Amino acid sequence: MAMLHVVAFGFILAARASICVTEPPGALELLQVDLSLHLPTWTNSSLTAYGSAALPLKFLHIPKCGTSFVNAIIHLPTLCPGVDWEYRVDDDYLSRYFEIAFWEECPQVCNVSKFSCNSPFNTHEGIGTSYDVYKGHLVTMLRQPEQRVLSAWYDSTWDHGASRFGNVSTYAQAAEGLMTCQLIGQKVDPMPTCTNLTEEDAHLAATRLREGFAFVGILEEWDLSVCLFHKMFGGNCLFSDFEDSRPTDGGKVSSYNVSELEGFQDQLDGILYDEAKRIFQEHLVTYNVTAESCSSCWNFGRLSGRAKAAKDLRGAASLYTHLWLVWLLILCTWR
Repeated sequence: MAMLHVVAFGFILAARASICVTEPPGALELLQVDLSLHLPTWTNSSLTAYGSAALPLKFLHIPKCGTSFVNAIIHLPTLCPGVDWEYRVDDDYLSRYFEIAFWEECPQVCNVSKFSCNSPFNTHEGIGTSYDVYKGHLVTMLRQPEQRVLSAWYDSTWDHGASRFGNVSTYAQAAEGLMTCQLIGQKVDPMPTCTNLTEEDAHLAATRLREGFAFVGILEEWDLSVCLFHKMFGGNCLFSDFEDSRPTDGGKVSSYNVSELEGFQDQLDGILYDEAKRIFQEHLVTYNVTAESCSSCWNFGRLSGRAKAAKDLRGAASLYTHLWLVWLLILCTWR
């Protein structure tokens, strides 16, 4: 045992002589690490004239149509001064019930004269009686109706009324017209409260979508929708704009098997969704938004993602860096 102590002591002396005389590889770089990593200067850091005219924005969040879209909204210039580029509405940054958590703190982190915070007690509020108040300021994302209801059925975090039904086809029939109801009625969560909806109601909802919404995105065209949103409103694309903050059941399913619905089709919401696609396509043409023109937006989003990952990595490594430097200091000052 004594011999082992002698050997270990000799090793420490040798290491001390080697490390303290010659700088360890990368030590200077470690000392110069800037843990306050920032993004490059934004190239589009102001609202467009169109975006400014649409203030205050109001997010109509239709169930299972993209909670993540709120990230793109709150990072628009001047809307939410209390959030930085790293802030995001998801379960990693806030909590499992991140949407409720965000709406609770929204009045503190956002400028309520520029962004109308939703209620944490009614995150999927309808605009049936408040449409005239919000007209021209509304932004939303829509989803293919059958995909939307299947996503709601398989949601492991929120029930959306699914537990009341024995199978997805009967649930889908009960939830028919939910998107339409949200535009002309009120409560839709956990189930729509509108009764006896007709095609006339669906066409009214479609008219409201065209005349009263400053932005209409399509979930199935998420990347193009984000790019179009920034083209219309300003600001830069961030990694959080492209984040799926609530993948159903923790998976990455983007398309469900509609055969589970046993032939059911939501005719009412189909009318609304078709109008949403027409509006979306018209705006793509008007603002010259294509996959090619969106490359800078998407590249900036990837850049911000790499910057965030690098900062997280440096943060995780900082403890080990500091321990190394403390050990180095002790070793080199020991007499």
